[in-house]
Amino acid sequence: MHAAQVHSWSEGPRYVSVDDPPAPSDSQIQLRVLAAGAHQVVRSRASGAHYSARQLPHTVGVDCVAKDEATGQLYYCFTLQGGTFAERINFDRSIVYPLPHHVDPIAFAASVNPAMSSWMAITNRTCLPKDSAIVILGATSASGRLAVHVAKALGATKVVGVARNAVALEKVQGLDDFVVLQDPIAETDFSKIQNCDVVLDYVYGDAAVQLLTSLARSKKPVQYVEIGSLAQKTADFPSALLRSFDLTVRGAGAGSWSIGALQKELHTLVAKMAEWELLSARPIPLKDIETVWGDASLARNGRVVFVP
Repeated sequence: MHAAQVHSWSEGPRYVSVDDPPAPSDSQIQLRVLAAGAHQVVRSRASGAHYSARQLPHTVGVDCVAKDEATGQLYYCFTLQGGTFAERINFDRSIVYPLPHHVDPIAFAASVNPAMSSWMAITNRTCLPKDSAIVILGATSASGRLAVHVAKALGATKVVGVARNAVALEKVQGLDDFVVLQDPIAETDFSKIQNCDVVLDYVYGDAAVQLLTSLARSKKPVQYVEIGSLAQKTADFPSALLRSFDLTVRGAGAGSWSIGALQKELHTLVAKMAEWELLSARPIPLKDIETVWGDASLARNGRVVFVP
């Protein structure tokens, strides 16, 4: 069979012939991969930059949608062992999650990884109060759009999106309100977020500083969770701001929760996502990975998903 493997961290993935997987053990199931997403973590691992990928050869991928050819059952699969950019894989039965037949494998493979960020942030890095209001900074990003669904699924009664593009914000499904970032950011009117309980931040930098500064007179506890840095890698938070109200600051990422915790949460997340509007995706044959891997323009038409 074929797989995408990295044999040198500086060269990127290659489409190679590999041995077929052996017969699965009693605790395993052999599945045919239908679609696997080229998420940022996948690209980071393929370059050798991610802590979870250190050994060569490295089979690319961390998740996929796959099918049991004997029954036709679809599954979502997640693993940091062995990779998923291959035609067939033996998975431990504990890390495969059944999907209804109506699910689009391409869209689902594109969407679960970006949805994990907000799901794990809320379930593992906050104490979500009843009838909570959640603010999503970076709501027009792929992860931000899915975070709206996640917040509602986990009990938020109000979700406010924050981003620069007003037209894009109006199209984000499920938002109860939104705030358009101005230029300069200090001129942004943050009055619509004044009663929030949780801030999920995919942007960071100056936008995060101004948003939290606007909450400095908040009469209720605010939980701020830093998830991504789409705008800037650093932020200058004045010391007085951190003392001015009941603010809890946390980060959410693979270093702040365990893989075991993720695998537990995936049972619920995958079932919920089967009923959501998913991200648009662009399927690309796995055999073309060597020529398209470095083409950033492909993502303009949706998240890239490779199809063996």
